[in-house]
Amino acid sequence: MINKIVDNIENFIVIVTSIIMLTLTFANVVSRYWLHASLAFTDEVVTSLFVIASLAGSSIAIRKNAHVGLDFVTSFMPEKAQKLCVMLGCLLGLIFCVILFKLGLDMVIQEYTSKQLSATMQWPEWIYGSTIPVGAALLSVRYLLTLILNIKNFNKKGVEE
Repeated sequence: MINKIVDNIENFIVIVTSIIMLTLTFANVVSRYWLHASLAFTDEVVTSLFVIASLAGSSIAIRKNAHVGLDFVTSFMPEKAQKLCVMLGCLLGLIFCVILFKLGLDMVIQEYTSKQLSATMQWPEWIYGSTIPVGAALLSVRYLLTLILNIKNFNKKGVEE
């Protein structure tokens, strides 16, 4: 159940941010070509959306076992050792994402309390900064779900990544 909810959140974030980024970038290109003027705000918004889309995309890659892995060394190991390496990778990824979440949250709090504004649109900077802890939280949940799945299937035949 929770797996399906996280799947839907990941997919929604990637689809919506991609559509918005594509639309804004296209509008900026058209504006530069025909109006000879850039829509400066698009760079600010697209950059922020790219952060959350990248983190959500990384979460999808973990779900689909499409993340980059160096299995040259582990392929020579016994199956149980391979599974332990996968679990260690999930655990290290989880720890990294929890740290990223904490640091991102600290950054957002600092931006909020100092009332920092973005350069172009003069929006509160914490709105853009919040993409980091949100994406890190999503990745943390995905790593945790993958780790739990690997622990459950530890004694089954085959390596789950």
